[in-house]
Amino acid sequence: MLQEFAPKLQASKPIGDTVTGAERRIHRRFDLALPMLVRVRTQTAQVVEASTKDISARGLYFSLQGDFELGTQLECQVTLPPELCQGNAIQVKCTGRIVRVERGEDESIGVAATIEDYEFVKAF
Repeated sequence: MLQEFAPKLQASKPIGDTVTGAERRIHRRFDLALPMLVRVRTQTAQVVEASTKDISARGLYFSLQGDFELGTQLECQVTLPPELCQGNAIQVKCTGRIVRVERGEDESIGVAATIEDYEFVKAF
């Protein structure tokens, strides 16, 4: 779905390997701040509002507050706005795993997660 809108979106510059400088990403990553809900599959399973910082067909990066561990499973619901979806907002429900956690100076953390499975649901 995101590939359809590639000409309309600003792709972020590739991030190279720190040793070789080689790009490891397969899918283009887009700098998009999209509203999302995140539910980390833990004992509490709390739903938290967040916003993407970038997204690709197989991963996303967002920031929020809390304490999360690598490998933790999560569920996300990302809202694609009407201007990207032919006039209708679309919800993308996805599941994935946390693959990187970046702790900030404040209590917020940056989370990189894979998208292992997703489905598109028309928003009401």
